[in-house]
Amino acid sequence: MIYDVIVVGLGPGGISAAIYAKRSGLNVMVLEGNMPGGLLNYTNVVNNYPGFINISGPDLSMKMYEHFLTFDIDYKNEDVKEIVYGEVKKVVTEKGEYEAHNVIIATGRSRRSLNLPKEEELRGNGISYCAMCDGHFYKDKDVLVVGSGDSSLEESLYLSNIVNKVTIIVRGDKLGGNKDLKEKVEDKDNIEVKFKSSIESLKENDGKFTGVVLNDKTELDASALFVYIGFEPILPFKCNEEMKREDGYIIVDKNFETNLEGIYAVGDIIKKDLYQIISAVHEGASAATAIVRKLTKKN
Repeated sequence: MIYDVIVVGLGPGGISAAIYAKRSGLNVMVLEGNMPGGLLNYTNVVNNYPGFINISGPDLSMKMYEHFLTFDIDYKNEDVKEIVYGEVKKVVTEKGEYEAHNVIIATGRSRRSLNLPKEEELRGNGISYCAMCDGHFYKDKDVLVVGSGDSSLEESLYLSNIVNKVTIIVRGDKLGGNKDLKEKVEDKDNIEVKFKSSIESLKENDGKFTGVVLNDKTELDASALFVYIGFEPILPFKCNEEMKREDGYIIVDKNFETNLEGIYAVGDIIKKDLYQIISAVHEGASAATAIVRKLTKKN
């Protein structure tokens, strides 16, 4: 079978693309190797998505996924290994090969790591990238957070209601989050910010994280370190080398089509100004609609 469109990735952008394509009568397949929702599953509170005053990221992710399931879309939990470009595109997974006239890449991005010695071995042993996932393990303990953006401040506020003390490590001389978050952080008695600081090395004992050494040689003892220093685009499979990218992000046109005809990209994998749930949903709907228009003209 040759599908009208294969969507790779089931975050907000991929879910939106699949729903809009299916509603328009297209033959759709979705491939996702991990859990639906992407980074949304690691977001503490969402309060800027219309229709939900306050909802956790995992809860919103589940609601989107449940909506997706009502459309009876062909969905396989498989990791994509390669997209072979041609008039008919071939999507190769570890389990099989699937063909489509169009492909929408919606693989998103991941949180950037510190790239310090011992970081990988301490991941899950005191180093975390998700406060909501792991914060409860450190009830009444002292923890560190590195980063100065919205994510860092949101997660620090979340942790402050669980742990004894939160110390935010900031490379610059001010916080970079929005005004409301900064004010909330400043009002919290158990949150301290260390400006003009960076982590030089990690401390551990018997395979467990115990603290950090800063650039000024100050040592901070803590039970955990939560890392929020930005993101990296995820494109974990082979794709045509001629596909235009910038800093790893895919370049698309107004219809979210790449420079390769029939290959589209939406969500956090593309180069853009606004990385938000609502923008990813818009992009998925727009890409699917563009494909519908193109196929309608051909027919």
